[in-house]
Amino acid sequence: MLLLASSLAGSARAQEVYTFETLGPGLKAGRFVLHPSIGYEYTYDDNILFMSTDLPGSEPISSGVNVLRARFLAELPLGDSRFRLIYSPFYRTYTNDRFVPEDQINQVVGVEGIYHQSGRLMLAFRDDYANGTLSLQEQTARNGVPFGLGHYEIHNPRAEIGVSFGLRQGFSLLPGYSRSDFSGLISGFGRPVDYGYTTQSIEGRYNYKHSAPTTVYAYSLLERTLQTLSDSPDVTIRQNTVGLGLVRTANAAVVTQVSLGYETMQFTGGAGPDFSGPVAEGNVIWQAGRLARIDLSFLRRPYASIYIDSNYYLATAAQLRWVRQLRRSSYLDVGAAIQQNDFAPSEGVGRKERLIRLEAGVGHEFLKNLRGYVGFNVEERESNVLQMSGGVGADPFNYQLHRFIFRIETGWM
Repeated sequence: MLLLASSLAGSARAQEVYTFETLGPGLKAGRFVLHPSIGYEYTYDDNILFMSTDLPGSEPISSGVNVLRARFLAELPLGDSRFRLIYSPFYRTYTNDRFVPEDQINQVVGVEGIYHQSGRLMLAFRDDYANGTLSLQEQTARNGVPFGLGHYEIHNPRAEIGVSFGLRQGFSLLPGYSRSDFSGLISGFGRPVDYGYTTQSIEGRYNYKHSAPTTVYAYSLLERTLQTLSDSPDVTIRQNTVGLGLVRTANAAVVTQVSLGYETMQFTGGAGPDFSGPVAEGNVIWQAGRLARIDLSFLRRPYASIYIDSNYYLATAAQLRWVRQLRRSSYLDVGAAIQQNDFAPSEGVGRKERLIRLEAGVGHEFLKNLRGYVGFNVEERESNVLQMSGGVGADPFNYQLHRFIFRIETGWM
């Protein structure tokens, strides 16, 4: 069952850099538990720059990507508390000579601490820092634009303070900060783009344990974001969200987490209308017997747009993943996702984009500390935007790509 439970960590989401989660026992060194591991990943992408397949004369460029990654995770258990430190450098090269990453060595550093998980007062913190050359896939989900290579630097500290009032009630305060800077990215039109986000947030949450398997909560979230974009004025974004949520476990086989709320986004310095409306997010995990697992998630939420003629876009997404254990040491992983992005324009007809992704793969545990994965995924994106080229209307945001993935990892993961 461990192989099935951990299979999502080795799925076709090849761009996942690291995780604090552990898949098995580590090496004991005094009071510490160590999880050192190393892995190699090869990806072949037939449209590495997400170039439009609709524009006349546009020819997608293919390339293989080699990634050699190490991960060192140290954990210090302290009763019902713990402290974790992670360092994960990785080396990335491209088989196509046209791509020379600015930073072949990428680095990820993280710390995590939890104090008194079961006490009346719970304190937790986590801080992630990463820099290097941006991989292509990592920026398509949250900004509405596909990009090529570029330098990135991300810093994201956050904390949680939880207080319990008896057996049923509790309150949590979650302050957070994040800063993301991206430079030298090449857009689908061949232009370099620099942009960044700095966000300060604080969330308050009231929790009520209705029954042993069910917890309901009410939350209020305040966020302030500064968006910077090359050759454009800065934009200040104020977001306020209030809502209700539910977490429920039924017979340890179905885990449901759903939140519904109302959000407002106000923009200073941007173009186009502000946003106000309902938002929703949910995830259902169903352990279908001993050998299968189904994961269904959905999302409806606005995100800031880096297009100068639109303040935001509303993303509506759904994803389904099915994992089936094959024999004792292998598993099959199949997934599908669809995302619709509706942009709010300053004038005229708004851009609408649809992204569809299908993926499948097989993982195998060769030895206790050696596992591999082979996968394939297909991605297609289209929009209602037409650009005249050679007297013919073409969609500059339409692209298709096919990606092959091979990964092998060894160590105490």
